[in-house]
Amino acid sequence: MKQGTAELLLLTVIVSRSISYVLSKIGLNGMPPLELLSIRFFLTTVILLILFHKRLPQITPALFKSAGLLGTLLFGCMACELISLTTVASSTVAFLENTSVVWVLLLMAVLNRQWPGKQVLLATTLLFIGIACLTLQGASFSLAPGEIICLTGALFYTVWICLTARLAREHDPLLLGILQMGFLAIYSTMASLLFEVPVIPTDTTTWSAIITLVLICSVFGFTFQPVAQKYTSAEKAGLFTALNPLIASVLGAFFLNEMFTTTQLIGAIFIITGIIIVQLPDKVLCKLHSYQN
Repeated sequence: MKQGTAELLLLTVIVSRSISYVLSKIGLNGMPPLELLSIRFFLTTVILLILFHKRLPQITPALFKSAGLLGTLLFGCMACELISLTTVASSTVAFLENTSVVWVLLLMAVLNRQWPGKQVLLATTLLFIGIACLTLQGASFSLAPGEIICLTGALFYTVWICLTARLAREHDPLLLGILQMGFLAIYSTMASLLFEVPVIPTDTTTWSAIITLVLICSVFGFTFQPVAQKYTSAEKAGLFTALNPLIASVLGAFFLNEMFTTTQLIGAIFIITGIIIVQLPDKVLCKLHSYQN
């Protein structure tokens, strides 16, 4: 797969997962959050095993351990998100979660022992400002326990992105994606049984939201991110996650009657500009810089 194709797939994957914000809100009306995760990832795993069962003999102990590590990190991210939402405003959670745009950049700079170029730094700055405009909307926060838990979730997600980029090059990325869904199903089910009273939804709206979460956000979204990241950098994967709050805000305005303010529009412009800049070839930026001088 060419890098351009992989990055297009990565963008599509991230956009497909951004609709989970709306779908999860609908699903949570009919069941507790951990049970929703449990059903979502159990059905995802079953579907993936049926579709790709011929690949299963290729699973090695090393691949199994790697998928377990990725599944653990991703579950840690989601668990922190759910816990923080019980005490922290959703706008603050959205902002703190997406600080992973910056954390991925910093972590990869440390691991590679190389500071990012001006193009990536400019794009990161624009994306960070855009995320703040989209999500904060006047909300205030301090480092209370809820905010610390949320930041911990963002760090889990950061490590997951960086480690996915590495492990996807060492193993079959599709099998990595499938097995990590299985680990998520196990962890979510155990947590639900320990901390919640199971509720079986009876309305079609809740089940429609769950099925859409399974097919679009999980079977396609989470499973194929390792496939895309095999051919591109962790830095770009981190930067592309800025699309999550943008798409979620637009969908929330259309389907949940949430307000889309002028400040959010400005944030959307910053995010789109940042994504365009990070995709521009270096030679194009050099020409633009020379014209300015």
